[in-house]
Order: sequence, then structure tokens, then C-alpha cells
Amino acid sequence: MSSRSPSPVATKKFDAYEDKTQEALATFENLEECSYALKRLGSAKNNEFMECDCFEDFSEGFNHACDENSDCINRLTLIECVNGLCGSCGDDCQNQRFQKKQYADIAVFQTKLKGYGVRAESDIEENQFIYEYKGEVIAEEEFRERLVEYDERNYKHFYFMMLQNGEFIDATLKGSLARFCNHSCNPNAYVNKWVVAGKLRMGIFAKRKISRGEEITFDYNVDRYGATAQKCYCEEPNCIGFLGGKTQTDAASLLPQNIADALAVSSSAEKKWIKMKKSQGLKIEKAEGNNFNIEFVESLHPSGCENPQDVTKVMSVLLQADDRLIAQKLFNRLYEIEDESLHHQVIKLHGYTCLAKLLQIFEDDLEMGQKIVSFLLKLPKTTKNGITASQIDQQVSYLKEKQKGLAEDCDELLAKWAEFETYKRIDKKDIREASNRMVDLRRIRLPPGWEIVHENGKPMYYNAQQKTKLHNPPTGSSKTFNSKPYSAKDSASRRNGTNGTKRPRLDNEEYEKNKQKRLEMEMEAIEQAKKEEMRALKGKMELENQKRNDLLRIIEEANKQRELEKEAQIKEEKEREERKLKKKKLSQTNHLEHKWNKFFASFVPNLLRKYEHENDLSHDHAKLCARDIVKILTAKELKKDLTKSPPKEPTKEKRLKVKQFTQSYMEKFLQKRKKDLRNHKQ
Repeated sequence: MSSRSPSPVATKKFDAYEDKTQEALATFENLEECSYALKRLGSAKNNEFMECDCFEDFSEGFNHACDENSDCINRLTLIECVNGLCGSCGDDCQNQRFQKKQYADIAVFQTKLKGYGVRAESDIEENQFIYEYKGEVIAEEEFRERLVEYDERNYKHFYFMMLQNGEFIDATLKGSLARFCNHSCNPNAYVNKWVVAGKLRMGIFAKRKISRGEEITFDYNVDRYGATAQKCYCEEPNCIGFLGGKTQTDAASLLPQNIADALAVSSSAEKKWIKMKKSQGLKIEKAEGNNFNIEFVESLHPSGCENPQDVTKVMSVLLQADDRLIAQKLFNRLYEIEDESLHHQVIKLHGYTCLAKLLQIFEDDLEMGQKIVSFLLKLPKTTKNGITASQIDQQVSYLKEKQKGLAEDCDELLAKWAEFETYKRIDKKDIREASNRMVDLRRIRLPPGWEIVHENGKPMYYNAQQKTKLHNPPTGSSKTFNSKPYSAKDSASRRNGTNGTKRPRLDNEEYEKNKQKRLEMEMEAIEQAKKEEMRALKGKMELENQKRNDLLRIIEEANKQRELEKEAQIKEEKEREERKLKKKKLSQTNHLEHKWNKFFASFVPNLLRKYEHENDLSHDHAKLCARDIVKILTAKELKKDLTKSPPKEPTKEKRLKVKQFTQSYMEKFLQKRKKDLRNHKQ
């Protein structure tokens, strides 16, 4: 990202100008964090947090992990580590500059022609984080409306910056001191986009070493937007003359610096291309939303990545790329890599996560799908951990079903991955337990292809491609050190002892004693790690057994409930059938009962007439008796046979039996009647 530093003779100093910081702070609302018009705005495309593989490195009360000189994969790919999410590097590592607001020492001063400006109050090193560009994060529709509104209000200065496709930071009314950094056509700072806890943040970084008193500037034409054209006062030899307006419309479509670097192209080359197009009277086609020059990007054919720095630039952009054309051009740089060490670099920098994302972007593009799968087949063997964590194997399985033409290659890739081994990562607990070992794992930089893994409670150096495991660091390993500056006195102390006195040389016997002591402590730490691992495994098994028993109990109770419900259902169906049958029988019985009643009623009343005359029986009493006799006779017939219907005409035998029953019934009835009458008279 850096460029050649300008000659010290050309550097202007403004440290003699009055400090106007407090005065400038009164002109806007100073934000601690960006505000978001909508909750979804500012979210990174790849919102899943990615851990680095650095190790916790505490000394003198500070965690030196993930510093500027480390190989922290998060730092290299512009992702900040987050406490509680990065497992091995520990809390409060050195890759938390946005979160901890580790800003450079700056001040606001009044320039002669450009309004306020920002200067360095102390020297700023190359690539050092200077300040975060904060403001209100708004959608593109709101951005367009505010452009017009601010122009109508005759605002002299504009403070818009694109965050990502369709989203902008507006620092006009609410922002940070970074809003006062002026434009220069030859700037000493640049803007870079970082991912911090799932949100995109824009930071200003030193493009070169900036001396105390220098004004801090960056290129607005790449990073900022305005409504009205303004004269540029940067006074640089390459000055384009104006900012904003029509000039800004063309210039602002330049590729962002990090994308241009990843594509190995300079902004000056793109400006020449724009100038050539305009001189030919040709219309420049812009990408919708991203606002870059499509034809220019299509004309680029960058060579493959040639060194780790190239890979880092490409991977940091690809992880957040949302445009297919940009993603395709960047992937082509990776595709042309032949050096195995650079392939390892791709894997290290969240390669599987990035390539899984590309498979999603190009899932409907057979040619790109073929190239991505071919590239994955070329990658060297590693542990299976990265494949499982990124879920790229699931994405390949999906691609296999969607693109039938890639089925064979996808099967080959999945079969290759199936042979990879899974290992437990070395985490900060392992480092603490082995803190007294002869080899400090935190300070070992391994050659490409080597990883530190955990096997049977011991750290191992593992190369999947060579199928090799070592107890000691492999050939080509080197030690790394903290980047924290120290004085000559500190240096002498480190050579001679903590108090600066010369450390006495140990004799062989004492050296062997100390060596044995260190070995014993190491073995004790390993045994303790084994015990803790066994306890954890036992606890995990007990938890799994408990879960399994709970699940079996739930299944058993569910089966019992189903059986009870089934039994209840069978019982209900049986009762329903019985009621139905009973109802049917009752209906049949009622029908037969009616027939028999009718049959007996056809001749029984005639048998009672003589009793009306002989016994002074009223007609109503006779009718009641006849009705009762008919019911009794019918009941007897139904009792004998519920299915038998009466004959059409009664036989002589039937008449005789009915006559005899009627006579017997009437005799009993008349006797009872006489008795009731006597009792009544008395």
C-alpha cells in the first residue's frame, strides 16, 4: 500500500500554526461510533467471524499477539480480532485499533485556502492507523437526497465517503476529526476498509512516514463525493485542478485503492485511460451501484500473484468482494499461481472461506465453477479443520447437483478432502500450560505447509502434504519477536539480565540440572493437559449420555402417549360401532314392535266388548286394558324372536291363546277393580 516517500525538501510543515482542534469540534457533532440509519447498513458481506491463528503473548502487562510484525491472518486480510471470539490470540491483542480508538497524535489547524486541516503532532510511521472516518451511515437513496439538500444550502465543504455498494458515510453534521483531512493529488495517507465485529469501518492510514507538523491528506477523488465543483489547492505537480461536480463524477469512479492494489493497477493508469476515452468522445460505462469503470476493469489482465504480498492484497479484497467482475479478475490472479508456498498462503488467509463464497457468487457460471474447483484440486493437502469450518464441502456438493457437468471433478475434490485429517488446534490454554517449555510455541514462524496441531495432549508440527509429524520445529522455522520498541538500556538488560548486571555462565552440572528441571516441568504440564483433556472428554461423554438418556425417555414417553392415543381411538371406534349397531337393532325392534302391536290390536279390542256389558266396564277402561294386553303380547313375541314378523292373519290357535290370556288378564283386572272400589267406599 505504500509508495516512495517524497523528498524531505518538498515536505511542508504546519506545526507553527495555532491549534484549532477545540474550535473545529464545535462545528459538528463528534461521534464515538458511526450511527446507522438502518440496522442492516454497514454489515460486512461475509458476516461470519473468522479467527486468526496467533498465540497469546503477554509480557509487561500487555498482550503483544497480532502486532504489526506478526503473520496474523486477520490483520493481513483487514479484519480486527474481537475479545471472546478469537480463541488463541487472547483478549486485548494488538489487532484492535478501531475498537480501542488507537488514533495517532493529531491536531486541527486553519489553512490559508482550504479551511481547516489536520496535521501530525508527532511522527507517524508508514501504514500506521491515523484515525477512523466516522459519520452517519445511510443508504444510496438518502445519499442522493442529501447531495441536493447540501448543495441548495450552499455548503462549501462536503464529507461523503462510500462505504460499500449502495451505502455511504455522511460526516457533514456528525462525524470525527478525520473529516478535516484535506485532499491532495499526491497524498501521504490512504483510506482502507476494515471489518470490525461484523461491521465495515473506514480508517485513514499513513501511506509513508509522516513527520511531525506535516498536513495529513488523502485522495478525495477516490474516496469522497461532493455536489459542487471546487478548486483544488493541494499545489502538487500532478494536481487535477478541481474536486466535486463533473470532475468528481469521473474521478470518483476510480477503483478504491485497495482494489486497485489487488488488481496490480495504479490510479494514474486509470486516469490516463479516462482521459483517452474522453478525448475520443466515447461514453464511459459505470458499474451499477459500485460506480467503477466497467470497460477499464474488463481491459485488465493482471498476472498471477508472484509473492505473499500479492496474495495478501488479493485475499483481503476477495473476502469482501460483492461485484462479480472484480471477483473474477482477482480470482484469476490466484488461479495462475504455480508456487506451492503461495498456495499455502491462500489457504492460511481464510482461503477456504473465501473460495466457498466465490462458489456461491458463480454458482450459475459453469466456466468459473470449473476454474474454482480446478484451483481447489491444485491446493496442497492440509488439515481438514479449515474445510469443515468454512463448509466449503457442502458448497461443492451443492455445485455438483446444480452443475451436472462438474459432477466428476466435484466427486474427485470431495474424495480428496475425505482423506484429510482433523486435529485439535493449539489454543491459549495449551500455551499457558506449556509456558515453561524449552520451545515457546508463540515465537515459532513455520515454513509454508507446516501447522501446529494437538495430538494426544502434545503439540506437534504437522505437514499434511508430506504426511510428516515432528516433535521439534521443522527445518526452516524462525523465531519471531515483539515489535514493541525498546531502548539501548532495555537491549543491554535483555543481553545481561533484568537489572543490567552480567549473568554468570552456568557450569555443565548446573546446566544439566536446569535442563532436567525444565524437562520435568514440561512433562508435568503435558500430563496435566492430558488429565484436563480426559476430564473434559469424560464430562462431554457424561453430557452426551445424559442427552441420549433424555432423548430416549422423551421417545419412550412419546411412544406411550401414541399407544394410549391409539387405544383410546380403538375404544372410541368400537363404542361408535356398538352405538351404531344398537341404534340399528333398536330401529329394527321398533319396527317389529309396531307390526306386532298392529297385529294384536286387530282383534284384541273385540275380545273385551263382553266385559264392558257384563261388568259395567266403561269404554275408556276397556281401551286401556286392550292397549296394555297388546303391549304385553308384543313384548312376549319380541322376547321369543326379535327378527320374526307377525303373520298377516291370526291362526285359530293364536286367537285361542290370546283369548285365554285376555280372560286371565281381565279376571285379575276386575278383581283388583272391585277391591279398589270397596276400599274407596270405606
